[in-house]
Amino acid sequence: MKKYYLAVTYDVCEHNDLFEDMNEYHLISLDNLDNYVKYLAKKDIAPVIKVYVSDTSDFKELRLYKEFKFTEYECGCVD
Repeated sequence: MKKYYLAVTYDVCEHNDLFEDMNEYHLISLDNLDNYVKYLAKKDIAPVIKVYVSDTSDFKELRLYKEFKFTEYECGCVD
């Protein structure tokens, strides 16, 4: 059965209780996933990216495949 993958970038600020999705990217394959996710994090300045998997192309039932964290893009605000 074919699997469908979706990467979602998130903006996060723990000081302001913010965890907001920014952009979604449909993935054609998981080849070079780590490099592609790094590219997306830099592009969106996203400290968190979650990759979801679905059995259907409409992504109605998503399951978390893998989560990536990028400390270099975490917010720098202080209380």
